[in-house]
Amino acid sequence: MKLTKKDTIRTTDLSRRAFLGLGATAAVAAGVGMAACTPTTGEKSGTTDVTSQGSISQNGSATGAAGSPSDFTPNFMTPPPVPADVREILDCDVLVIGLGLAGCAAVKAATDEGATVIGIDKAAELTAVSMAGDFGVIDSQIQKDLGITWAGKDVIINQLMKDMCYRPTPAFLNYWYDHSGADFDWFVEGADFEVLTSTAADQQTDKPFYIRPKCFPALEAYDYKTEFYPYFHGTITTNPNMQWALDAAATKAEAAGAVLRFSTWGEQLILEDGKVVGAYVRDVDGNYSQVNAKAVVLTTGDFGGNKDMRDYYIPWAKEFACYYTTKDAEGNQADTGDGHLMAMWAGGRMELGPLAPMTHHMGGALGVNSYLQLNMEGVRFMNEDIPGQPIADQLSRQPVSSDPDMAARGLKSWQIFDSSWPEQIAAMPDGHGYTNHFVPEDQIDNYQTVLAGFGLGYTTKAMVEESVVNRGGIIANSIEELAEGIGLPLDKVSASIERYNELCAKGHDDDFGKDSRRLFPVLNPPFYACPFGSAGMLVVMGGIEVNKKLQPLNADNQPIEGLYVGGNTQGGRYLVEYPVTVAGISLGTALTFGRMAGLNAAGRDLEA
Repeated sequence: MKLTKKDTIRTTDLSRRAFLGLGATAAVAAGVGMAACTPTTGEKSGTTDVTSQGSISQNGSATGAAGSPSDFTPNFMTPPPVPADVREILDCDVLVIGLGLAGCAAVKAATDEGATVIGIDKAAELTAVSMAGDFGVIDSQIQKDLGITWAGKDVIINQLMKDMCYRPTPAFLNYWYDHSGADFDWFVEGADFEVLTSTAADQQTDKPFYIRPKCFPALEAYDYKTEFYPYFHGTITTNPNMQWALDAAATKAEAAGAVLRFSTWGEQLILEDGKVVGAYVRDVDGNYSQVNAKAVVLTTGDFGGNKDMRDYYIPWAKEFACYYTTKDAEGNQADTGDGHLMAMWAGGRMELGPLAPMTHHMGGALGVNSYLQLNMEGVRFMNEDIPGQPIADQLSRQPVSSDPDMAARGLKSWQIFDSSWPEQIAAMPDGHGYTNHFVPEDQIDNYQTVLAGFGLGYTTKAMVEESVVNRGGIIANSIEELAEGIGLPLDKVSASIERYNELCAKGHDDDFGKDSRRLFPVLNPPFYACPFGSAGMLVVMGGIEVNKKLQPLNADNQPIEGLYVGGNTQGGRYLVEYPVTVAGISLGTALTFGRMAGLNAAGRDLEA
């Protein structure tokens, strides 16, 4: 793409020479070898380049050149050398590295401020994660027009903080609550889309893009105040995913002069007197450019696709495969922690954990509904009245099957329910991952659109039966047949079900304390058993430690000037456990802090 912005964006062709070491290997592109290291200075064209020296503490912060012999330096903590040959030099006010949701918001925000902006991404084109569309945003005009009201800020923020053991920065969550709705309206302006009036509503137009409210209206009997894990209603979902929202923001930004380059990797930042003044980037052919910028924004996503970083920062999540399949222009997995590592090379540090992998379990034929669960030994092991994130946690602690085939399938438990489920599911919790709307056969034609969706909470008898069978489960006419079909010892299964039925009849779960509203016995055949395996991982919630202006902090707790971080590269939002209290809060905060990072990079001085 030719850059034509006069005076402020400059292209200079330089002679090409052999590169020293770094080259254009897929390993470098994927982030292998990138790391948190103590920066030292080296003269190159009047700038300071980040090079490798010193040791690293366990949270990824620099500890100095003379570290303890017991210090461990993982292999990804050694940065590549500075490119020896640069083909072109570009100048801009703001460079945004990573053009996902947060990056597109940063580009649009900085352009709105009149800044000259270059945005780069290593994908071949602007690409949204295919399954991403839930926006947990507060009080957008779209929500107001639908009549959606949220619980108060004090209620939601305190619950979120409690869910995450009070580890995140409350000011960030407060800022999200106050700004995310307006940020969403701003982000999608100019897009042509329809807004459905409820979760189950059909489209009234032939527009390809639409917004559907999630779990709206709420179940009549649902009251978050009575729930062990409350769910706050109000989330809206872009369909078929958020691609059209990204396109709308990018189109607006480009029309205002932003230059977007794809198939372009950001590899390392350039420092001058401790301040970030640009970055080295490369294209798919291995050609390097030096981008000089007054400020750089890192919005490169998470590091779920970087095995070495995962092993180092979240070893307890080893079992979880990464669901996201976004690729770079070389066909490699895209979420490799590039921004984290570039920030740490420049002197920033990874936030103190525990980090919070997003390991949702979406359940079985009836979602994550609160039915009896038996592990692979036929034993009940938990209060089943919990959402998918803690379900995944608890399944991690369960034994693998003694049956080699079941062990190879990764099975961890069986969800058990009986033929009374159509009358019971309305009593299940409302919210993310639950199935609580039964559609009788004579009403199916009125719910075709919502029944064809994923995880929207509506189902039919035929859908449940088909799902049980397709997942490798069983529908049995007796407990004996059930136990045989799922390969568990009859004595264990019978004893577990008998004990559970006793507790249901008593109306109190003496064993695990499940809410009595969801104590449904296993009595009436046919009986259903649906397998639960390990959950997949969407993203790793854990990022660079930043101040309230989104500037990375160095080992001395001082901000790194000229550098801002947003989205899943940013720390302070989620720790210990990803909360499902508000569905889509991940996209909501990525949008809000991507915009904030872009505004501050362009000269604003906003603070959470």
